[in-house]
Amino acid sequence: MKKLFLKTEILDNKAVQNFGLTHELLMENAALNLANFVRKKHKKGAKILGVCGGGNNGADVIAAIRMLKGDYKVRLFLTTTKLKPLTEFQLKIAKNLGVKITKKISKADCVIDGIFGSGLNRKIEQNHQKIIKKLNRLNAHKIACDVPSGLSQNGEILGACFKADDTICMGGLKLGCFSDVAKDFVGRVRMANLGVSAKKFQDKTDSFLLTKSDLKLPFRNKNCVNKGDFGHAFIIGGAMSGASHIAATSALKMGAGLVSIIGKSHKNEIMSSDKISPKMNAGAVGMGLSDDDIARLSFEILSQKRLVIDASLCKNELVTKLLGLKNSIITPHPSEFCTLLKIAKIADIDVKTLQKNRFFYARQWSLRFKGVLVLKGANTIIAKNGKIYIMPFGSPCLAKGGSGDVLSGLCVSLLAQGYKPIKAAITATLAHALAVKKHKNSYAITPKDIIKGVECLSKR
Repeated sequence: MKKLFLKTEILDNKAVQNFGLTHELLMENAALNLANFVRKKHKKGAKILGVCGGGNNGADVIAAIRMLKGDYKVRLFLTTTKLKPLTEFQLKIAKNLGVKITKKISKADCVIDGIFGSGLNRKIEQNHQKIIKKLNRLNAHKIACDVPSGLSQNGEILGACFKADDTICMGGLKLGCFSDVAKDFVGRVRMANLGVSAKKFQDKTDSFLLTKSDLKLPFRNKNCVNKGDFGHAFIIGGAMSGASHIAATSALKMGAGLVSIIGKSHKNEIMSSDKISPKMNAGAVGMGLSDDDIARLSFEILSQKRLVIDASLCKNELVTKLLGLKNSIITPHPSEFCTLLKIAKIADIDVKTLQKNRFFYARQWSLRFKGVLVLKGANTIIAKNGKIYIMPFGSPCLAKGGSGDVLSGLCVSLLAQGYKPIKAAITATLAHALAVKKHKNSYAITPKDIIKGVECLSKR
């Protein structure tokens, strides 16, 4: 996994104070990363437009344009006349080298955005919104310096946002680039080295980005084993039996030795039982349950098991009987999470407010309860003890009924096999998303397809 930071000014200052670097040198390294990326993507002679505000992001872009001058047809467009000292300094050098300032936005092969940085905390003015919207309409390769302009450090769109094909974060990956709404604006996110290795430059953090290498599948390395060695998962069945069957099938495919539906099962490969037995060591509850089903649950027995809490149970007051469980994973979508926040008396908010503050509320929840939170979304958040882990591989393929039931099945299967809840949540969410990465289109996925994709996952 990789570290994520709300902002990196503190890291810049640490590099200056502790290592003897200067802000000018850090800026030069940032600009060099931008310029080298342009050289990698575009042939000499291409038209490159740098669009710059008055802050340090603008200065980075001005310096990059200066580095490209001579090999490329470069121009600068300034969105303000109020420039910070370093920006003024970089502009003077660029002008000395013959870089031209243009007063209009016109065709370009590549646009580099340096209007605003990650510290933006107010809705941007109409004239800047017009500029950004005009840039978005250009048929050009679009690169954002550090963050796309218009994106706040919490990942909120402040009126308008530059729609980048590539975002190059300077010195450390920015947390705001991995909000749900940011997913449509950041493109491919990369990190630029500013002259010091990440290990030296970066500090401690409580936010992390999951990578494919964090997927730890339950491969079986011993030959002398039996089904009892891989746990016995149970799924509580209810009024809508399809959900429990999807979850149970998913749990089997993820390696649980035994899977039983508590209630009737109409599938030959899935066992059914009238009650939860002592040998069943992990369960999933909530999917496909009516309020009457929930009222009949034995919460005393459930509280003694490793547990996945999902769907209907996330919207029922009785969920409070299970929220204190340490060995649990709760998997709400945003609407369900809003209800949970209200039930737990943490906040009374709507989905729109939640989506603007996903990191904050996920962290608050994880500081209140001992279990693991999996807040589903375009970039799913996993939270535990104030730390958040972002799973960035979600796709619109998964926006389909039954997809969440598959995820619950993956989670309970790993719990049954002995995974700690945080490790189970990380591997399950990654497996769920990566299972559909090679699918040919974004609309035809079904729960069966996701489960089939899980079959094809490998160490690579």
